[in-house]
Amino acid sequence: MMGSADTIDPVRSDSVRIGMTLSQFTIGCEFLTASGRWRCTDVGTRTIVAIRLDLDHDPTWYEGPPYAVPEHVFDEYDLEDCSPASPEAYYDDSGRERLVPLPRG
Repeated sequence: MMGSADTIDPVRSDSVRIGMTLSQFTIGCEFLTASGRWRCTDVGTRTIVAIRLDLDHDPTWYEGPPYAVPEHVFDEYDLEDCSPASPEAYYDDSGRERLVPLPRG
């Protein structure tokens, strides 16, 4: 039986959790976890280091090293929860037209 983490979202082709091996990572490659999109900044013998790509940051924060955002270490157990990202970043803003601004005050 497939769990909710293994289901395919018909809108997003990058929503399937596949799991990755260390050999699939290169510096600069992007991947997905449950917490978002990441870019690999270093590959070691058993770990990788990556920065999280957030929508609200200035793109220059991702130029480095050194980076203006913190780098995080992923060990071999963390890599099992990573999925390759599609070459083009995709952000679902389909609900944007339903947002209702509320008056301040």
